[in-house]
Order: sequence, then structure tokens, then C-alpha cells
Amino acid sequence: MNRSSPDTRHHSIQVSMALAFSIIAVSIIVGAILIAFSLTEETARIASRRYTQQLVNQVAANIDSYIDYMDSVSVFVQADRDVQEFLGAPSAERRGRAGPGASALLSTLVRSRKDISLVAVFDYEGGFISDDPEHRLNPFAEPARQSWFGMAQKESGRSVISSSHVQNVILDRYIWVISLSREILDSRSGLGSGVLLVDLNFDVIERICSSIELGKRGYIFIVDRNGEIVYHPQQQLIYGGLKSENIPLIVASADEYFTEASEGSDLLYSIKTMGATGWKVVGVNYRSELVENRDTIRRTYAFWGLAFFIIAILLSMLVSQRISKPIKLLRKSMQAVERGDFDVQADIGSANEIGELGKDFNIMTSEIKLLLHRITEQQEQKRKSELKALQMQINPHFLYNTLDSIIWMAEGKKQQEVIAMSSALARLFRLSISRGKEVIDIASEVEHVSNYLTIQKIRYKDKLDYRLEVPEELKGYRTVKIILQPLVENAIYHGIKNKAGTGIIIIAGVKTADGIELSVRDDGVGMDDVQLTRLRATLAGGEPDGGGGDYSPHSGLGVRNVDERIKLYFGPGYGLSYESEEDGGTIVRVRLPAIIGESEL
Repeated sequence: MNRSSPDTRHHSIQVSMALAFSIIAVSIIVGAILIAFSLTEETARIASRRYTQQLVNQVAANIDSYIDYMDSVSVFVQADRDVQEFLGAPSAERRGRAGPGASALLSTLVRSRKDISLVAVFDYEGGFISDDPEHRLNPFAEPARQSWFGMAQKESGRSVISSSHVQNVILDRYIWVISLSREILDSRSGLGSGVLLVDLNFDVIERICSSIELGKRGYIFIVDRNGEIVYHPQQQLIYGGLKSENIPLIVASADEYFTEASEGSDLLYSIKTMGATGWKVVGVNYRSELVENRDTIRRTYAFWGLAFFIIAILLSMLVSQRISKPIKLLRKSMQAVERGDFDVQADIGSANEIGELGKDFNIMTSEIKLLLHRITEQQEQKRKSELKALQMQINPHFLYNTLDSIIWMAEGKKQQEVIAMSSALARLFRLSISRGKEVIDIASEVEHVSNYLTIQKIRYKDKLDYRLEVPEELKGYRTVKIILQPLVENAIYHGIKNKAGTGIIIIAGVKTADGIELSVRDDGVGMDDVQLTRLRATLAGGEPDGGGGDYSPHSGLGVRNVDERIKLYFGPGYGLSYESEEDGGTIVRVRLPAIIGESEL
């Protein structure tokens, strides 16, 4: 029977489980890799941000130290007696006396620090002294008009830091500097008497900032509290409008770290506000460079992801095979049961639901086998009962004919024939009863058929003759009772009776390699090929008349009854076989097993 149509798609449970496990494993691996990569990238960003913030803080601290030094210089200069005398002397003579001392002090300060490019003191009357007596004021850059000068006056003695600019107050001297200016207060009156200027070389700021590396494209720049650029590595591009920074956001931001909010922006800012000046040191990173070995990490994760995927596939196949193996074994056992093998046992050692199912299957097959055995026994008993009933139907018919013959002979005053027939009939029925046994020895069966032939010989006189040629050594073997008498009856009524002259029946026996063979031979009219074929078909399980509409000699319930009883007790390899020729007689061979014993089968 075809279990499924050709269009049915069959997937084994092993493939389904392996596929399900693989999908789950791939999902977990991909999810784990994405989470791990995201955490790795975020961790790298945090570490990079902290590192950048440390660098920015370091830059701010370095610049603050320079500013603090410049402020210390300004305090020292302001307190110097020569400087105070230079600014406070009313006459040119006293100023001339104090000027060289003050100039020497300023020169000493400049020589002690190469990062200071200029230290100068300006009074409010247009006079000045500097670290170099050769310095001359630039007539086109009056000190009083400089922004640093005005801011110092406004702060009344507090130092002021100006943004980076070109210092041009000295004739023929143009240097990028950061200026610290301070109004010098008279020590006696407390009133302002002049302005001190300390210029720090811009190169110092540039060296500090340019020495810091923030990736391949990152950089540091500085803006003052007003948003003016103090330092930028691309300052010329800034001034030329070719590059811009989000200065308003930087000035307004109180955070130490923020990301530019514009779409597509890749910039990350780290900010440190300097305490002394209010300047903001800004470190700029590119997001794509925070994780320097991003591609290497991706390749590493991809490699291990693929390796874990392969391992997961192999483990999925192994697990699914281990799970499906007992199921396949159980299915194989079921298929064996479908073919009728109820001795099969599903040997499943799994201590789980499948193992319990295998045990239940074994119990089920044992119960089915036992049930089938009981049904078979019941059917055999039923068939034996039917055959016994049929046998009882045949015996009354023979009894009627025999009694009718006895009555006829009694009426004819044939006393000896009546005695002989009655005696034979008594012995016949005594053997038929056989104390209720169905299997008897061959000797009893031969005696039974001999009594039957005696009765028929009396009835048919010279029309019938017979011979018994069964060797004595065969008579101890076992046979089903009353198998020869129906065959002899057929031979008489369908063979000898229709023959002209005397007919003979020979009952013989021989031991073969396969068992015992008894035969009933007659020299009657025999059968043609059609009749013989129909009779053989009847013995093979067809209708009593061979399946046709015509009555066939040597057919009927008796012959089939004998064959079925032999097969029922001894198996399908035993039973009757016919050989016959038209006008040449018939021989029936009875195949029996060679069994010796008294046990009932």
C-alpha cells in the first residue's frame, strides 16, 4: 500500500531536528557576535574617549602651567623696585636711573625662559622699557590702542590673557604670541602707573597641541571664552573660510564630551575648560577611528562565528542522530510488524519517553502475537468442529445405505451375509469413534477401511475387488482418522461403479524421505484433463466443483474434507494429490509426516 502520494514532501525527523538546532544555533551565534562586537566597539569608544579626555586635560594643564608662570612673572615684575621707580619717578633723571635696572630684570627673565618672546613695561606717558634696549616702538602700533593694553586697564591690577595674535608693538618685529597684560599699581598710592606685557611664543602652544595624536585624523584646538580661535592645526583654513568648527556649540557646552548632532557627522568632541583663562581645549575624534582595528575585530568575530557555526552544525547533526536513532529503530520494528513479524523487539535502551515508547511497543507486539495465536487456535478448533460436523453428516448417509443393504439381505434369508455386514459395520463405527481421538495409528485406519471394503464387497459382490498392501512397519505411524474411507468411497462410486466388469481397489503404503505416503488406486473410468484440473483446483481452495457449473467426478465434500483435515493437523506441506487418465483409472496419494507416538496433536 502506498503510504503517501508522489507530491508528498517527506522530511526525516533527523533532518528537521538538525535544521531546527542549526537555525537556533545560528541565531544565537549571530546575536552573540553582534552583541559582543557592539560591546567591544562601545568599550573601545569609552576607552578612547577617556584617553582623549586625559590628553585634553594634559594639554590644558600644560598650558595652564605656562599661564601660571607668566602670571608669576607679572607679579614679580610688578613688585620690583626698579620697575616701580621707573613708572613712579616724576623726573627724567630718576627714570633714567631706574630704567637700566628694570630693563636688566626683564632681560634676565627672557633669557631664563625661551618660551617667552617679550617682556615690556609701558607707562601712560608713552614711555616703555623691555628686555632688549634695542627695541623701538612701532609708530603705527601705539601700545595704548592695543586690545591687551585696554583690557589690562579695565581689570585694575588683575592679569589678562589675550588670544593668539601677531604682536607688532615692537618695530620690525611680528611674532605670533599669546599675551598676558597687567596694570601695574603704584605701591604707595595704589593707582595704576603703567601696563606690563608678557608675550608667550605661540610655538609653545603649537608644540603642545600638535604633539598629541588622536587617531589618523583627530586633532586638538583651543578657543577662548569669546569663541575666538586661540590655536587650530588648520588655522589658516579657518581664517580663509575653507574649514569651520561648531564654535557656538563648543562655547555653550558644559559637557566634557558630546557628539555633533548633525546628520552624517562623524565628529566626537572632548572639552576641558581651563581655570585661569576660561579657554576651552577641544579634542576632536572621528567616530570611525575610535576602534583602530575595527576591520581586524570584524574578521576575527566572523572567523570565530563561522567556526562556532560549523561546530554547532556538527553538534546538531550528532544530537539529532542520537535522538532520531531510537525513533528509526522503532519505525523499523513497526515496519517488520506490518509485514507480519510479531517476534521483532524494539531494543531501545534510552531512559526517556522514546525508551518507554519502545517498551510499550514490545508489550503491544507480544499482546498482539498472543492474541493472534489465540485467534488461530480458536479458528483451528472451529474448523475442526466444522470438519467433525461434516464427517457426522457423511457417516449417517453411509449408515443408511448399509442398513438398507442388511434389510435387503435379511429379507433374502442371507443370514451369513447379514452377520458379516453387521459385524463389519460394528467394527467400522467402533474405530470411527476411536475414544474421541482425531489422530490414530495407521493400523487402525487400515482396519477401518478394511471393514468398509468388506461391507462394500458384500453389497457389490463380483463388481468389486480390493487388496491391502500396507507394510507392517508403517502401521505404527500416526495419521488423521477416516481419511482412506472417503477416498475408497469416491473410487467405488465414481470409478468402479461406472466400469464394465470387475474393478479393483489397491490400498498401499510406502515410507519416503519426507514421511509416509499412502495411496488408493482404482482401475475405474478415470477422469479427463478438464475434470482433473477442476479437482486439483478444488483441493487448492476452489469450489467443490472446480469453479464450473458441471458436476465433476471425484469431487465433493468428502475429498476436500480429507485434504483440509490433513493440512490442519500436519501442515500445508501434506495432503492429497490426484493422478488420473480417462479410462485408465485414478490414483490418490496421501502424504503424511512420519510421526510415532500416542500424543494427540
